[in-house]
Amino acid sequence: MSMTKQKTMMIEFRFEQAKLRKATELGEQIAKEAGFLKPPVDPFVVIRNEQGRIKHFGDNFGSDFDGRLEFQRPSFLLFYNTKYDEWSHAGKHHPKVSFTIGHELGHYFQEHHRSYLMGGGGAHGSLTEFQSNRMVEREADSFSSGLLMPKFLLGKIVNRAAPTLDAVKQARDMFQVSLTSMLVRWVQLCDFPCAVASIRGEKVGWGYCSTGFKNVGIYQIIRGTRVSSRNAKEFISQDSSFTNFREGSGYSDISRWVGNANQKCVVTEQYLVVPSTQQMLVFLTAEEEDIANDRDW
Repeated sequence: MSMTKQKTMMIEFRFEQAKLRKATELGEQIAKEAGFLKPPVDPFVVIRNEQGRIKHFGDNFGSDFDGRLEFQRPSFLLFYNTKYDEWSHAGKHHPKVSFTIGHELGHYFQEHHRSYLMGGGGAHGSLTEFQSNRMVEREADSFSSGLLMPKFLLGKIVNRAAPTLDAVKQARDMFQVSLTSMLVRWVQLCDFPCAVASIRGEKVGWGYCSTGFKNVGIYQIIRGTRVSSRNAKEFISQDSSFTNFREGSGYSDISRWVGNANQKCVVTEQYLVVPSTQQMLVFLTAEEEDIANDRDW
């Protein structure tokens, strides 16, 4: 790849990240304005605070969509799919449902999304929690992450110590969100070197890297490519349907997951199958001194 193309891609990546960060910060602002002082954040409180400007309807919509927001003057109609409530969960709704409601609130609160709908733009069914590559959907996902897991509540927990999966699970339970969304948000807020990747089939669907990795030039998980980590492939081969919860672990070199082939660092891989969305999550962690030494190569 030419240096010019690399530079262009990096500029596009940073511009994209700035838009997503703005959406996340708006979600955090709404959570703060709603008066949440401790987790969990209840998106229905946010809806009630809009004093009738949003009417919400939950039902089992099958595979049609996770959420949908329509403008029918004078109100917005927020639809959310309750099919995920069939899976085990604490509280009134499965965390995937709560995230979906937060996602649709993202379409409502972000001015350019809202103006589009109020101006006659067609409503659409959303697939939430990082399943879509469309920027408007990624912005809505980012808003939901900021709303349900605002930095002012989660940040101090994340950076107490180097990340562990047990710590992530404890935070998930505290905030009553899914492990998927907590892993993503944890990585986004973490100063230690860690990353998360989603696997569907045998390909990487999406991924995120922490500040600890970005500080040494590791910015992006390679998306759309086949899994090349030997241990991860072995775990997948045991049951590639991803319809049963499983956990496992392994290790590989970070170059198996990121675009920087010149970056060498051993990472621990922790695998979790999420049956409700038929994906496998890979939580990648590295020792700080290892990546510091590798930077000197």
